[in-house]
Amino acid sequence: MKNVIGTGSALDRLKRIIPASVQPKFSTADEWRAWQEAEGRKRSEELDRMNQKSRTEKIFGRSGIQDLHRSCTFANYEVSGEGQRKAYTMAKSYAQNFGSGFASFVFSGGPGTGKNHLAAAIGNHLLAGGHSVLVVTIPDLMLRVRECYDGGQSEA
Repeated sequence: MKNVIGTGSALDRLKRIIPASVQPKFSTADEWRAWQEAEGRKRSEELDRMNQKSRTEKIFGRSGIQDLHRSCTFANYEVSGEGQRKAYTMAKSYAQNFGSGFASFVFSGGPGTGKNHLAAAIGNHLLAGGHSVLVVTIPDLMLRVRECYDGGQSEA
């Protein structure tokens, strides 16, 4: 059977062998245990934060929200014109009332009108609330459909 030494006797032995000029950080076994528990809690909290960050990154990666649009919110959307104001109002209402109406939202309009920004703002709002999100542009959707047919070789 192994020789087991308690923390108290280990501290006593340590005090006997260290030079007098060296002051140990802990003077009792209880202080040492309390420090170990506090350090364990800190490490556990750090691991929880790292795991949450990893989960968030995975969710964002699967959401279809591009890096360029990850910081898009309703607050930083710039409205210029009545059409954009209407789109903004509808998108924000959809995000705030998610789950009580339609399950999807489609934007249409010319280039540079803020469709991707508003789609990302909806997605970011819902992701922050713990929902799953998939943002897809029409060109991306068409590429995925085309891939399904595998150049006409598959039986779809």
